[in-house]
Amino acid sequence: MQTAVDTTTTTQHKNMNQTRMNRLSYKFALAATLLSQSTATGNSMFSTAPDDLEMKSTTRLTKPLPLAVGEVSNTFHTLDIPPGPIAVYEFKADIVEIDPDTNEIIPVPLNEAYLHHHVVGSNHKSYEHMKDSHSPMKPEGMFKGVGFGAGTESRGTPQKFYYPFAFTTEPDEDTWIANVHVINTREMTTSQAGHCLECPCTSEDVLDGLTVNYTPRGWTGCNDFVSQVLNNDACHAETYKGGLRCCEHGEYCLERSALPENGPISTFYLRYTITYSELRPENRALGLAACCDATGDLDRHGNIEYDVPQCDDPVNNPEECIYELTTVQMLHSVGNNGAFGVLPGDKEGGGTSVDVVYTVGHMHRGGIEIEIADEETGEVICLSKPTYGKDQDVVGKEKDYIVSMSTCTFNPPRKMRTSDLVRVTARYDSTKPHTGVMSLFYIAAADPVDDMAVGLNVLGAALTTEAGVIEETSTSESLKIAFVSIGLIAICVLAVKKFGRKDGYSRIEAVNVTV
Repeated sequence: MQTAVDTTTTTQHKNMNQTRMNRLSYKFALAATLLSQSTATGNSMFSTAPDDLEMKSTTRLTKPLPLAVGEVSNTFHTLDIPPGPIAVYEFKADIVEIDPDTNEIIPVPLNEAYLHHHVVGSNHKSYEHMKDSHSPMKPEGMFKGVGFGAGTESRGTPQKFYYPFAFTTEPDEDTWIANVHVINTREMTTSQAGHCLECPCTSEDVLDGLTVNYTPRGWTGCNDFVSQVLNNDACHAETYKGGLRCCEHGEYCLERSALPENGPISTFYLRYTITYSELRPENRALGLAACCDATGDLDRHGNIEYDVPQCDDPVNNPEECIYELTTVQMLHSVGNNGAFGVLPGDKEGGGTSVDVVYTVGHMHRGGIEIEIADEETGEVICLSKPTYGKDQDVVGKEKDYIVSMSTCTFNPPRKMRTSDLVRVTARYDSTKPHTGVMSLFYIAAADPVDDMAVGLNVLGAALTTEAGVIEETSTSESLKIAFVSIGLIAICVLAVKKFGRKDGYSRIEAVNVTV
C-alpha cells in the first residue's frame, strides 16, 4: 500500500496496530449504536420540533449554463431564496436541462454534465469583514460560507439537519451566492469523459514554471510532507499537470483536436431545493468548521487538491494500490475564525466549546474512503465512503461515478472544542493515476446552548436575482423528517464503483434555452 504520512504533527500514535484495531472496533460499535438508535426511536430525532412548525420547500434554477462539448463553466451564480429570516434544514442540488418543446425539467446524467462542485455562500455587506477568512468550503469571492457544497454526490447526498439546528438568514436576506463548476462531457467516449473530468492541462494552458495561466494563487497550501517529501505534482507550478488551475471558466478539458468540430451547445442549469421554516428563537445557527483538508496541517489550510500517482504494479498487485494521505489539523483554528460567522474565536489558545451536528466527506473518482478521528484517543469520529453507480443508463446511478457519500449525524450533538486536534485520513485507488483529486470534510457545528444569546445574531445577504422559481410548496406538518441519514462516514473515501442515468431518460438535442 502506498502511504503518505504527515510526519510534521506533534502527536504520534504509540502503537499503530493497536490504534487501527481500536478504530475498527469503534467503527462497528458506532454503527451498531446508530442503527439501534434509528430503529428504536424512529422519528425521535425530531421529537423536540413544535407541532406548529410549518415546513416549506422551494425549488429553483440558476441562470443557464450554455456549454460546447468539453467546455468548462466555473462561475458565481446568485441563488434566490425565500426572504429572511428563515432556518434552512436541507439543501439538495443537481444538474438539469429544459426540454424546449415541453418545458419539462430533465435531470442530466453525470457522464454528460459533470458537476465538479458547487459551494454556497453569501456576499451581503454584513459579512464583508469576513472576506479574507479562509476555509476549503469558502472560495475566494465569498464573504461568508453558508455551508452547502458538494460535487457529483450532491444528487444522492442532500445535506440536512434536525431541528432546532439549521443554517439561518437575516431579515433582509433573500439571496445566496454559489460557485458552480460544470463540465460538458456529452458526446464524449467513456475514456474521454474519464480523462476530462480530472481537468488535465492542455496546450492552451500557460505553464511557465512559476504560475499556471498567470493565476495569482500561491503554491504554499500543501503541508511540508506532501510538498517536499512526497513532492506531489499538484503542489508545484513546475510540475502541475491537471486540476482546478487548468479548469477555469471558458476553458476546454481536452485538446480541441480531440473534440468534435462545431459540436452542439448544451444548456444546463443547477437545480437547487431548500427545505426551511421561519426562524424561531429556539433555532440554533450552524456554521462550518474551518477544518478539514488532507493536504493541510496545523499551519496550513491546505491545497484543496493533490495528485494520486499510479502504484508500481497495478496488474499483478492491485490490492497494494491504495494511496493514503493523512494529516492532523485543528477543528477550527484561530486564523479561520469568522469564515462562517458562527464559531467564536480562540484567542486564549484553549479552544471554545462547540456542538458538532453533521459531517460528510467530499472525494473525487477513485476515492475509497475518508475518515476523521480524535488525534489524542484514536477514536474515529466519522468515516465517509462514496457509493459508485453501476448502471450506465440510470440517472443517479451512473456507472463509475460517485453518486453519493455516506454522512454522519450526531444526535445528541458531539461536544468538541475548536482547538481539538483531528486526524484526517483519505484513501484512493491508485491502480490508475489521478490529477486534481480532493479529500475534504464538511463539519457543521453550533455554539453550545450555554454560550448562546437569547436572540440569534444571524447575518444576511442581498444580491441581484438571476434565478426563476420552479416549484414552491408549503406543508403545515411537524418537523418529523426522519433524519435517518445514518451514513457513518465522512468525506474522503473512494470505493471503486460506478454511475448511470434515469429510467426512461431520453437526451435532449442540444439547443439554447432561456428561462
